[in-house]
Amino acid sequence: MLWPKYTLNLSDSNKFLLAGKKKSGSATSKYVISSNSNQMEKNSGGYLGKVRSNFLGTEFTIFDNGKGPKKAEQQKNNLRTQQGVVQYETNVLGSKGPRRMKVLLPNVDLQGQQHSWRPLDNEHTIQEQFKINNTENIMFFFNKPPKWNEQVQAFVLNFNGRVDKASVKNFQLIDEYDDNHIYMQFGRVGKDSFNMDVAFPCSLFQAFAIGLTSFDFKFACE
Repeated sequence: MLWPKYTLNLSDSNKFLLAGKKKSGSATSKYVISSNSNQMEKNSGGYLGKVRSNFLGTEFTIFDNGKGPKKAEQQKNNLRTQQGVVQYETNVLGSKGPRRMKVLLPNVDLQGQQHSWRPLDNEHTIQEQFKINNTENIMFFFNKPPKWNEQVQAFVLNFNGRVDKASVKNFQLIDEYDDNHIYMQFGRVGKDSFNMDVAFPCSLFQAFAIGLTSFDFKFACE
């Protein structure tokens, strides 16, 4: 399917939460996220934001439903905020090796308030500030490296029963301080089904957006 649609539902009740759809007519991959599976357009009431990739599909930027700098002009109250960045490293082993990913999210303080990233230019984006080590308001996560299992001849992670199918899309996010603390995990449980678990400080919107990036074809990684 060229322009697939994804839905997020609660595991126990199957209650609908969010929907994501890949949009056509874009130079790079773009997914819109909505709280209404029947209203996926940008100007609809359910529209929450989008995920947009670079040309190679190695970097994805998550935005809320605000306007870009040019459209917002100087109306900062309507200027979009960056909700995160997902970066995939080039995989020299191709599909035979596991993916390596980094996730950059706006910092959340002790009161639960998220830092507002509203860059007016590329120089002040989350990813560019991270490059120059200006990380005061950035949280950094990366995927836990899977281990090679001789018995199944594959790279594996322990998902504690939440994931039971091998897939290059499977991942667990950790930080540099504790590799046993999983902030998010995502993995296949069926042909077209995946389980997603997420913990504070990552929001449901951010986690769903991160999961969507896993589905996109990555020209330099696959």
